[in-house]
Amino acid sequence: MALGHRTRAVIGSITAAVAFGALLTGCSASSDETAEAAEQVQVDPELRALLPGELLAESTRITVGTESGYPPFEYTNEAGRIVGFEIDLFDAASDRLGLKYTFSDMPFDSLVPELYASNVDVVAAAMSDTPERQIDSDFVNYYNDSDAIMVPAGNPEGIKTLADLCGRPVAVLGESTQADALAALNSAECQADPVTVLEFGSDAEALAQVEAGKADAELTQWSTGRYNAKQIGSGDVFEVANTELLNPTPLGFRFLKGDVELVRAYQAAVQSIIDDGTYAKILAKHDLSVGALETATVNSQAASQ
Repeated sequence: MALGHRTRAVIGSITAAVAFGALLTGCSASSDETAEAAEQVQVDPELRALLPGELLAESTRITVGTESGYPPFEYTNEAGRIVGFEIDLFDAASDRLGLKYTFSDMPFDSLVPELYASNVDVVAAAMSDTPERQIDSDFVNYYNDSDAIMVPAGNPEGIKTLADLCGRPVAVLGESTQADALAALNSAECQADPVTVLEFGSDAEALAQVEAGKADAELTQWSTGRYNAKQIGSGDVFEVANTELLNPTPLGFRFLKGDVELVRAYQAAVQSIIDDGTYAKILAKHDLSVGALETATVNSQAASQ
C-alpha cells in the first residue's frame, strides 16, 4: 500500500504477451545489473532529512508504479527482474536518500489512476512532462527525449515526417503523448486525410501491428524506437524513419501534486547523482548520453535559490 495520501521485458518477440501485476521489491535496487552503479551511491544524511517524516523509519517502503515493456527505460531481463535506464536511475536516487521501495508493474494506462488513488506514491515509466500533466502532477525531470516514427526496415512507404502519416493506419501506446500528437496532427496537417489511430495497451503491442502489416508506422519515443530497431531480430526488422527532431520533451518521475517534500527530496537526489558523475555512468551504460540533463528540475523549472 502507498503511504498516506501519496500514497515497461526485453522484447524477444514483440508478439509475446506482457505479464502485468508483478510486485518486485528493492532496497532501492533489486537487480544484479544495477549493482555496479548502485554500490557507489551512499546515503546523504542531509538529503535524507528532506524526506517526509513518515518515510524516515528504516522499515518504510514507498510503492513505485511502472510498466515493464518499454526498453531501454524499463524492461524485464531473463531472470525476470525489471531493469533499464530509469530503474537504474531511480535506484541510485533512492539509495542517496536511503529510501526503500516496492515496484508495482501494471499496464501503462493504469499508472496514473493508481497514482491518483494513492495506491502508488510515484510513477517511473518514461512519462513525458507536459503542461497539461502538470495541472495535477509534479515531475522530477531526469532526461530529454523526442518522438520516433517506427516503420519496417527499408521504409517501403517512404515515410519521413509526421505529415507523411496522413491517411495511414498508425499504431501508438494509448494514453501517451504520442497518441496526443496524432490527435493534434488530425486537427491540423491531416485534417482532410486523417491518420487512422490504432491505440494499444503496450508499446510492444503497437509495434507488433507494424510487423504484421496492420499499421504503416508506429509513433513512440525516440530512445525506445532506436533501441527496438537495434535489438529486435538482427536489427533488420524495423527502422526509425524520421531524421528530424519530433516533439522534444523532458521525461520525469511523476508524483501527485502537492507531494512537495517527496518531490524536492528526489529532485535533490537526482541532482546529487548528476553532480557526482553517477548519472553520466548510468546514461553511458544504456547508450543514452545524448539526452542528458545538467540540472534536475521540477516541472522543467530549476529549484529556487
